[in-house]
Amino acid sequence: AGLRVGQWDLNKNEFKNLKYAFPANKEEQKAIADYLDEKISQIDSLIIEKENVISEYENYKKSMIYEYVTGKKRVEGYES
Repeated sequence: AGLRVGQWDLNKNEFKNLKYAFPANKEEQKAIADYLDEKISQIDSLIIEKENVISEYENYKKSMIYEYVTGKKRVEGYES
């Protein structure tokens, strides 16, 4: 087994022989899965929120560029 950039080099037999810690009963597995689902949902919501903020700033930037390029706004301290 070795390591490549960004990828493990692990064959099937080595993978089968790895030791994994996991809960034995289904209730605990479900509780963990439910917890992770909730956290993923929260993270997804934050990502959407941040993408919306970025989009608003991009739209604001475009509108400011348009207003200055078309002369609707003037740059202070600059005379043409």
